[in-house]
Amino acid sequence: MYSTNQTQQILEAISELSQQQIQIVLRFIQTLQPKKLSNPTSTPFDPLANFIGATNHGNLAQQIDQDLYE
Repeated sequence: MYSTNQTQQILEAISELSQQQIQIVLRFIQTLQPKKLSNPTSTPFDPLANFIGATNHGNLAQQIDQDLYE
């Protein structure tokens, strides 16, 4: 994937950094790595997905104009 020369250059550059700088480099490297999804085909369960905008669940959306402008 990487040539030995580039890997060696990175390791030598990192060895000269302070602990705080190493933490910054590590966070940067983690942003470059692809994120692994546990199950990319399934969508996350959202209990409010079928509820949002529903007008038949109580009095949440009924007569909203009257409540706002009275």
